[in-house]
Amino acid sequence: MLIFFPAFAIILFSCSGSQGTDGDLNPVSVKELKNRINQNSTVIETLEASGNISFDSPDNSGSGWLELRIKKPDTVYVKIEGPFGISIANALITRSDFIYYNVQENKVISGPSTDINIGAVLRIKLSFDDLINGFTGSFVLSENADDSLNADIEKNNYLIKNLKNDTVEKFYIEPGLFRLQKYNVVGARNESLIEVYYSDYQEEFVSASKVYFPYNIKIKNPQKSQSVYIEYINKEINKKNLSFKMKIPKSAKFVKWN
Repeated sequence: MLIFFPAFAIILFSCSGSQGTDGDLNPVSVKELKNRINQNSTVIETLEASGNISFDSPDNSGSGWLELRIKKPDTVYVKIEGPFGISIANALITRSDFIYYNVQENKVISGPSTDINIGAVLRIKLSFDDLINGFTGSFVLSENADDSLNADIEKNNYLIKNLKNDTVEKFYIEPGLFRLQKYNVVGARNESLIEVYYSDYQEEFVSASKVYFPYNIKIKNPQKSQSVYIEYINKEINKKNLSFKMKIPKSAKFVKWN
């Protein structure tokens, strides 16, 4: 999941393997897997986190410090700092609109949070829900009539497929603890559009509920050879009264998108 590129980029990532082979895995219904994922995801209501971020593409690469605040279901704040604490860019994105401040160019872009606008700002087309889900690794999977069937098995993980517009979403879930390992969006020509990997899960207890949270996230855009890696160092789940204020100088140039 690329974000604010080239001013800065963000892609979430992680990799994780499962022991055994496909033939060793016991059959599990799609319904049970969805329940496991949804139970973990619905506990997370807010997230305040910070950590290391690095990105790579044919045109640019770099690293910095990420500050992130999320309030489900409608607000995401992102700030990136480079060496010596120099602010590079920050953005506030809600379900209805966004504000993006490019510090280097002293330029502010604002407009409605359509898929096209988010894609133009983040340099990868995705919905607002995909943005929140990617940062937190918390997807809520809807029920279907065939959920009673057993899930497919691929690469030592359970696999759930979901049709979304003209694409197919693939969710790879590890056996045992049933944690999401990979999220993949595949296009009409079977091309991989988005790949999000999750790893280094740690067990948390939030409001007496057990949650598995990924500390490493990687998002790739294979079509453009772009990738971003995040390593969370600090995080707090369900913190109250998160601040979403942005400091924008009066000298900044403002641009409005439709």
